[in-house]
Amino acid sequence: MAQCPACRRPVAMVRATCVYCGAPLPAAAVEEAAKSAEAVASAAPPAGAPEARRRVLVIDIDSGTEEGVAAALGISPFEAGQRQRRGGLQLFRIGEDREAQETADALRERGLFVVAVPEHEVRTPPLLALGGARQGDALHLKLKDGPLVVRAPDLMLLVRGPIAREYQPSLQIRRFQTASLEGGYRIHLHRKEDKHPVELDPGNFEVGFTVTGSSLLELLAWLEAVAPGVPVDDSFRRLTPVLGPAAPTTSGVMAATAGLHRAPRSRGFNKDEPLGVLDNLAQFRFYSGWRAAVERRR
Repeated sequence: MAQCPACRRPVAMVRATCVYCGAPLPAAAVEEAAKSAEAVASAAPPAGAPEARRRVLVIDIDSGTEEGVAAALGISPFEAGQRQRRGGLQLFRIGEDREAQETADALRERGLFVVAVPEHEVRTPPLLALGGARQGDALHLKLKDGPLVVRAPDLMLLVRGPIAREYQPSLQIRRFQTASLEGGYRIHLHRKEDKHPVELDPGNFEVGFTVTGSSLLELLAWLEAVAPGVPVDDSFRRLTPVLGPAAPTTSGVMAATAGLHRAPRSRGFNKDEPLGVLDNLAQFRFYSGWRAAVERRR
């Protein structure tokens, strides 16, 4: 694999500058990265093929002893103890169907509670709520495809967590650190009868009049009033952010970022390369997906 001449890290994305340090890449490295990406895409099995099925393994770290967890996961007793101090459900690995099932059976034999979830279920895309209001014991939400009413009996789990955002490292950002990005937040409503979570983004949600003056606090208050007995998972905040390219948006907090992409550059900037924005929204959606999939099987 081609390497960046400045920081010696592998070139994993087809772009004109290094994703890590922002240094310009030689044309040969960009061409090699493009060929690698094309080879990976052509080697991927067709969607729906048996070999394409994968499973996500999730373990309940509290279901075994420290020694049992260490032996089952192949880690030191100290690390096993640290994991048990955090407790709860933890993602173990993703593997091909048969291999994952064999691994799950082996872990169960060692006394651990393990769930093997089809990866396509974990990656079920969310339904984005654009706005709404609380009316009595129900949330009346406006989705892209129409209205949706959500009540406590419909809900199985609420997953929420912060979204980290930052500029993609580049020579421009290293030299001219003149702006920063505000973090975000997401709330997923997982329903019993539909595997598509309803996603609430306080930064892009029409709440109308708010008592608190904050769309996030308003949404949390609505959920506390409408679904007081529904389990809430907010453990995502403890995970180290895994950043990737942020999806474009045209409203809310990130609208300012779109303006920066179009703004004329100062002298010394590469005008042909827009400012990139990274976030961990994909990580949150994946976490929320496997967390809900496990909840359905309890």
